[in-house]
Amino acid sequence: MLVLFREGTANAPGPIFHLSHEALGVEVEQVLIVQPILNQTSYVPTEEGYEAQFFKDSLSTVVRFTKIPYCLLISRADALYTAQHLPGKFLLEGDLLYHIGPNWIPSHSAVYLGVDYETAMTDEKLGFNNEVTFGESYPFLSHGYNLVEEGVFVFPNDIENHSYVNLFNYDTYESRWLRYWATSFSGARRFPGEISPQDRRKISRFMYETAEKGALWSVGFAWSGFWDLPFTDRDLYSCVGVVEKAYESAGRNIVPFWEDMFYLNSFEQFSRTIPVPEITSMVGDKVEFRINSLLAEWTYVGFDKWSFGDHAWIWKSESNVELLSPQGSLEVKNDHCIFTWTPLETGDYPIIFRFFGEFEGKEVEKYHTLTVHVTGKDS
Repeated sequence: MLVLFREGTANAPGPIFHLSHEALGVEVEQVLIVQPILNQTSYVPTEEGYEAQFFKDSLSTVVRFTKIPYCLLISRADALYTAQHLPGKFLLEGDLLYHIGPNWIPSHSAVYLGVDYETAMTDEKLGFNNEVTFGESYPFLSHGYNLVEEGVFVFPNDIENHSYVNLFNYDTYESRWLRYWATSFSGARRFPGEISPQDRRKISRFMYETAEKGALWSVGFAWSGFWDLPFTDRDLYSCVGVVEKAYESAGRNIVPFWEDMFYLNSFEQFSRTIPVPEITSMVGDKVEFRINSLLAEWTYVGFDKWSFGDHAWIWKSESNVELLSPQGSLEVKNDHCIFTWTPLETGDYPIIFRFFGEFEGKEVEKYHTLTVHVTGKDS
């Protein structure tokens, strides 16, 4: 929900908003997220003097501002999410990747590709998977290096002869999503409707073509999807915008177009996807991956441009996972588990996981079934 303020109220004294959880339909296993947008193009402060404080109890959230923002973005999120960190070999071209940030906003969207440029430009080798390649709009290098190249569409692999700066020439799906960002990775997700291998190839092709045209990274007004740059084929894309546009290029909108015309964020897109429901493996090959709960916690974060207050909702990786199927085993680590299984016979095996945790004095839980299709070596 967006709460807009009239332009004439911009200089009014800072108000206090009492947001009733009951009136907004927030259930006991959900959290209320309130994010101020301080001007028409961004949630980042553009001048001194903006401050916000958040207070909450079990019935309401109170937000206090020193100045009225441009608008409030109010949404509900689950207190508990599930995360199965499947290796790239189990993913499909066009699968979706999400990073959960403070208050779920900002967060991050990307697309798993599994194909290089040459393959993406053809309709050949459908179903091919190189296990490493993903695409995104993202402004800076990860792994702790402070190399910032804002205004450049970043594509995370070593691709030659293109009109953009490639900053992630050694970054891969495994190194970033399964390792560096593991504690905030939701696990690979999937479009819930019908989508053919040809559609998946169109998604990859769009990502490469967009990068080749010199698309620019953006946040703010481009969060609603994209923004044409005049007299050029180049576009401005937010991370979630380029993912949505790639799916639209294949006729497979994740978010209905009437709901992303004004504003779009990763959480809104994520909520319309599902965890990967099935994978394929061969007899004798080990199936192994990290699996964890992501449990909401009302945490002191200080005052910064992402949270706008001294507290924020943070989803923390937890080892609260139970295996309810006889296949495989779970090894409990500090904040996650490792599922391991080596299938010895062909067949379809439903692996059932229970995710749980304590949220505000009550236990919350979710279940997920991952079906493993086990084939013979000669299949």
